[in-house]
Amino acid sequence: MIFVLFFTVFASFADDLPKDCYGYYAGEMMAYSVIKDDVELSIEKHDVHVQITTNGIVYKSGAIQIKGAYTFLKQSGTQYLIKAKLTNGKNFSFDADFLWNKKTKTLFLAGKNGEPDLTLFKLES
Repeated sequence: MIFVLFFTVFASFADDLPKDCYGYYAGEMMAYSVIKDDVELSIEKHDVHVQITTNGIVYKSGAIQIKGAYTFLKQSGTQYLIKAKLTNGKNFSFDADFLWNKKTKTLFLAGKNGEPDLTLFKLES
């Protein structure tokens, strides 16, 4: 019974996010600085890649790769809000809010903790 309930919830969730949202996205994060424990850290410009599948999200930034689950929250016109809980499975986790634009096929990530905003563009498969 629990399996049936879980499958029903997952199936209805999968219907909410359009299939053309799934795929690879890429963009370039501009250089920025953050202060952590009174130490300023400079982050160089780097490429960011995101893959969205029915099973989750993979986020790659430089040598860092984190992945996790997402939930679809709302739709407004051609925009979908996707909340993700990402981790490297060890000591790093990251909560991200992505805004997917169906019309422009872009994925927007609002910067947090000093990171700049980032727009990722869907790559042709």
